[in-house]
Amino acid sequence: MSNYKMSRNYQGAIFCLLFFFLLPVLQAQNRFEAEIRAFEKQDSLHKPAPGQVLLYGSSTMRLWTTFQTDLPGVKVVNRGFGGSEMEDAIYFFERVVVPLKPSLILLYEGDNDLANSGKSPERVAADFRNFLDLVKKRLPGTKVAIYTLRPSLAREHLMPKQRQLNELFRKICRKRKGVYFIDAYARLLDAQGRPNAAYLMEDKLHLNAAGYQVWAEITQAFLAGMK
Repeated sequence: MSNYKMSRNYQGAIFCLLFFFLLPVLQAQNRFEAEIRAFEKQDSLHKPAPGQVLLYGSSTMRLWTTFQTDLPGVKVVNRGFGGSEMEDAIYFFERVVVPLKPSLILLYEGDNDLANSGKSPERVAADFRNFLDLVKKRLPGTKVAIYTLRPSLAREHLMPKQRQLNELFRKICRKRKGVYFIDAYARLLDAQGRPNAAYLMEDKLHLNAAGYQVWAEITQAFLAGMK
């Protein structure tokens, strides 16, 4: 076999291998396409003013429907899309975040990474570093604050990994300028140290109105501390 044919075969094998590994990622991100296009259409009709606080991340952000009244005096725009992971936040960053030019990104990701994709805390932490690198490159004046993963009864078995990832988030934030850590974990536990059912919907996963009241109080305190 000629060197040319060997080279073509080698290139073909590499392409097939890459396609095999990337296909699940592309398929997963394609399921968000309708939501992302809806954001783009919304912003093309009524584009938010630059410099606002951006809620970005998975369903904890998407379901925070009372954010405007919960954060009085703060201009906030919500671009949460349920089921997303840290990689998705990176993948759609150019389309969703960059056009808004927020002054601060309040980020909630990592929960689905552990539960749905089985990623290790170290892997999610590495993705978070990549997210921060992207912010620094594309929006150098924008600050980022990441919430701890919140405990839930539906994912109680993942609490050790959640705590491990929360601590990794904390260490990353300590080392980066303009990056902050919002600790909401303990406030959402009961007296026995278990996820507090009083703050969860019937699915035992997502926050209910009482849970978002606590979430809002934590966020208010954080924003007040930044002034």
